[in-house]
Amino acid sequence: MTFEEVKKAFFRYDGSLFAMAREEKEAYESYKLLNIPEEMAEAWKQELFFTLWEQLKESGSSELFNRMYNLSENRHSRENLLILKEALYKVNYTNPKVNAYICEAILGRKDLSERSGMIFWAYDLGEYEMAKELLQFIWKLATVQTSDKNVKSRLDRIIKKSYLISSKINYPTFPA
Repeated sequence: MTFEEVKKAFFRYDGSLFAMAREEKEAYESYKLLNIPEEMAEAWKQELFFTLWEQLKESGSSELFNRMYNLSENRHSRENLLILKEALYKVNYTNPKVNAYICEAILGRKDLSERSGMIFWAYDLGEYEMAKELLQFIWKLATVQTSDKNVKSRLDRIIKKSYLISSKINYPTFPA
């Protein structure tokens, strides 16, 4: 495979070498043979992040938001955080399940002790007002009505987690 073909495969799997190795062994082996430096892989991930952002602005796809979030989850830059925050307002919230999915990205899908999610990311970067804004955003998304018991249960857990996080970041007035 050529360098460009390997890059396209890298993009198809959102930079996941595990997924590439599992689904497209030849592409993975070519990637390894090319000895792609980690710096280049990180640059490719950032390039993909911006490409997905452009697509999300046009489509409003929550799936694109999730892919962007996953690409930047372990690389916390202020620039990516600001873009993801803006992306929240571009997503089409078509049903309560989408609301829950987005809230979980904002709050973090890991245990609270892991400090994952956009709220802790903002807080750790000193963006305290943004962390508060994200909590307010979650409250609006999580308080929708649904007859789906599984989604309702997820939304209830989200609200509880929101209260726990608001106390951890010293935002006792949540929700407004």
